[in-house]
Amino acid sequence: PTQPPQSPAPPNPSLHAPQPYRGRARGIRMDWLLWALSVLVALIGGFVLNQLSRRESPPPVVSVYTQEEIESEKKTAEKGLDFLEPAKNDDDNEGEDADRDQSEGPEELVIVSYRLPVKVMKSKTPGKTWDVIWDDPLARNVFADLKVLKSDRLIVKWVGTVPGPDIPRNDQLELEEELEQMNCYPVFLPPKMRQKFYGGFCKNTLWQLFHYVMPQAVRLDTDFGTRWDEVWQAYRAGNMFFSKTVARVNEHNDNMIWIHGYHLLLVPSLVRRRLPKARIGLFVHEPWPSSEVFRSLPARENLLRGMLACDLIGFQTYDYVRHFLSCCKRLLNLDYKSLAGGSIGITYSGRSVAIRISHVGTRSNFFYSFSKSKKVETEMKKIQVARERKKKIMILSVDYMDLTKGPQMKLQSLHRLLKSHPEKRHALEFIQIILPSSNADREEVEKLVKEEIDRICAEFGDDMIKIVRNPPLEQLVAYYRCAQVAIISTFWDGLNLIPYEYTASQRRESPGALIISEFMGCSRSLSGVVRVNPWSIQDVANAIKTAVEMTLAKRQAWFARRYKYVMAHTLEEWACGFLKDLKRASAYNSNLRFVQVGFSSDVRLVGLRSDFAPIEKETVLPVYRKSECRLILLDYDGTLIGESKTGAIPTEQLKSTLRTLCSDKRNLVFILSGRTRKSLFKWFGGIEQLGLCAEKGCFIRWPQHILPYISALKENVAPSRERRSIRFNQDSSMSSWIRCYEPMPSDKKKPVSEEEEKATNTQWFSLCDPEERQWKALAMQIIRAYDERTDGATIEDKEFGIVWKFEGADPDYGLMQARELQKYLKEIIEDGVIDIVIYDDNRILEILPRGINKGLCTSLLIQTLKNFIKEPLFLMAVGDDVSDEKMFCALQNSPILGREDKKKCKEQLDSHHVVTCCVGLKPSNAHYYAHDPEEVREILRELAVASTRQGGASLESNLDDLDINESAGGLAAMAGSGSSGSLGGFGGSGMRRRKGGLGGFSGSLGNF
Repeated sequence: PTQPPQSPAPPNPSLHAPQPYRGRARGIRMDWLLWALSVLVALIGGFVLNQLSRRESPPPVVSVYTQEEIESEKKTAEKGLDFLEPAKNDDDNEGEDADRDQSEGPEELVIVSYRLPVKVMKSKTPGKTWDVIWDDPLARNVFADLKVLKSDRLIVKWVGTVPGPDIPRNDQLELEEELEQMNCYPVFLPPKMRQKFYGGFCKNTLWQLFHYVMPQAVRLDTDFGTRWDEVWQAYRAGNMFFSKTVARVNEHNDNMIWIHGYHLLLVPSLVRRRLPKARIGLFVHEPWPSSEVFRSLPARENLLRGMLACDLIGFQTYDYVRHFLSCCKRLLNLDYKSLAGGSIGITYSGRSVAIRISHVGTRSNFFYSFSKSKKVETEMKKIQVARERKKKIMILSVDYMDLTKGPQMKLQSLHRLLKSHPEKRHALEFIQIILPSSNADREEVEKLVKEEIDRICAEFGDDMIKIVRNPPLEQLVAYYRCAQVAIISTFWDGLNLIPYEYTASQRRESPGALIISEFMGCSRSLSGVVRVNPWSIQDVANAIKTAVEMTLAKRQAWFARRYKYVMAHTLEEWACGFLKDLKRASAYNSNLRFVQVGFSSDVRLVGLRSDFAPIEKETVLPVYRKSECRLILLDYDGTLIGESKTGAIPTEQLKSTLRTLCSDKRNLVFILSGRTRKSLFKWFGGIEQLGLCAEKGCFIRWPQHILPYISALKENVAPSRERRSIRFNQDSSMSSWIRCYEPMPSDKKKPVSEEEEKATNTQWFSLCDPEERQWKALAMQIIRAYDERTDGATIEDKEFGIVWKFEGADPDYGLMQARELQKYLKEIIEDGVIDIVIYDDNRILEILPRGINKGLCTSLLIQTLKNFIKEPLFLMAVGDDVSDEKMFCALQNSPILGREDKKKCKEQLDSHHVVTCCVGLKPSNAHYYAHDPEEVREILRELAVASTRQGGASLESNLDDLDINESAGGLAAMAGSGSSGSLGGFGGSGMRRRKGGLGGFSGSLGNF
């Protein structure tokens, strides 16, 4: 129902909410207003203060160096020669790098370059024909600037040809006396030889090839092949002239010799023959080409071998080092290694050759000071007056007229820029400075440059480009200071110091932008530059536009980055660093004994340990005759036969020698090879008394006359891995090998050999259990996948192992695939089951059960035969590759020798005699070396003859089989154990006495 309306309630006096609420709202609004007003006042005040401060202070400038810092840099750059002092805390090898005492006087450094840093002029003094002075210090000659190395502790000598025209023969003696007063020793080349040496080979062949210009790339050089022999012989003869002078100059055998440039790549090898202990360094200032380009040289191996006679080789950048290492790998099969201190090294002929990467510096402090001289200031005023009304941006280009520099393409890039940006034609000025060049094509290149300049001037005005020919240094530095942009975009350049000179000559207040080619040597070291591809005209044009439009602040920032590097890496710092590394690199080789190998131009020095001697019958036969028991371990491939493929078979003479050796009951002869038992049994199965160890010890066939002893040993029922443990098998009454009942794999298509038919000793013993083959199926599947993708690779499947051979593949790709395969197999196959080893020298990847190697086989053989052999004992091992090194170590350190001091277990012991022999001159753990398998076979024939004579009439019939008699001798006497480098009876092929025919060969190969 509807309610009646009610009257409103009277107001409550206690409720005053509306009034206070309105007051709070007004207060909040006032607070916001005051905050906004304060912010506005602060902004206005800050703006006013900022404007006032900007009026009082100059515009910000990027600070590079203060004057005090510049003086400090100059003092720091003045490097001393402390590196010549012996290091107090260095290792013994580094501390003993000098053979003579310091009291004998200062050290000597011989700098060898093609030209001497001197000027030779006709004398106006009566009674004197020639005047000689040092090259002008303003001539920008790196070799003349190395005079800074001279001090009280270092005498610097120079060897090189005399610059200028040919010196008449009648005047050479007088000029030589004048030069020697300045410690300069001239090399006088006959005029015709000099022209072929320098112009024919150095400039027209090597220089162009090192700058990627092939013989027929520029012009149709159809005579390259026919004239090669002539210019190559001149290059070899010229290097011999240099080496003779260097050898004459050096008063001490261990002096430092620093060779420079591509002209003298054979000098290190020639000097090494004359001065085996000399510390030789070589710095290649030119770019080193890729292996594909360098391989086109017919004398490629000779050049590399000549260089590798050094202790240290220097290059400008890592790119050049990478190419050089690739050449060594592909042409000489030499791998590099990392050395202590971050350097790279190559082991060649027993010596360690270090590689140094460092770009040559310039005389930064000289250019900084010279740029402030009055001469330069005067030239700058002339330049500024001439272009005061133009007010254009100066672009500076400094070039040698050389086809490999590509100056014409730089001008084509300028034309492209002006064509695409017409507004720039009135704002730019291009200064082309032409420096003198000794290249044969300089006139042709200058003609191309002139044509491009004429084309640009005809289209954009005569004042667009200005040519300056061979300016004096003060004028060149004045252009350095005035230029806002410098462009050095050569095709290929190993040593180009113009960017360094440009940076050192400029000022931090208004530096210029710098454009360089990415193919220059300094491109890798200089920062704060614009890098371009000189073959791309558009790329260079864009770079010029970027440099021209670069702001002052950015130019200053970029200048600061490169300026600090240029001032720190000076010529003196580079030279001192190289010599310090040379002393360190030569420390290892100083203790080696050098022997000459080869004949004629192929002769080279090989560094050997002092206790690494040639094996001679006079050393081996006496201890062999006195021994009551002899254990002889022989590798097969590369030791008994030369390098050969899988199908190589032994000769009948070798079988006869082994049969005679084995017929002596005191001899235990084993062939320890990686080949399968099928192959060994096929070739040697008929020699019953010959022990055969197949697959590096997986299988063994004992000599027949010790089978009763082996059969009397207890049967070892332990798992194969325990049986292969030397610690487990301390009980010599138990053999690690167990009888093998599995038949040998047979090929029904091939007939049975004669050795197999007459063999009666057919029992094999195994070191591995059949279960250790379970991994092979999976591994073979993976290896076949890699084999299909690697051209030239092959697979050899064995009973317990697999060998993947990549010797026919590309060197780098094959090794890369082998390493990837090794890594993948380790991930897939259970750990601890197999050993995967890559042999770089043989270029194979070998997979065998865990622990199987020739060292283990040798140790287990001796352990098993411990109670059979008698004293005095004769132990002999002969091998040729890395896998045989473990056999040598196991034999030398065998417990049967009874010596706790392993150093005494080498040779000529009281009751035991150990002879370990490596085939080939190479770093080895062996004590002796034989030059080739033929020499090994002759040593074995000598031992067989000794056994036959000791054995009496029952063995005399074997003399006819050996085809050897007393008058024939056997091994020829060999010399060459001294450090003088003379060697007799050896040059790789092995000249020896046979049946009164060829007599002993001895003599020195030092005179090349």
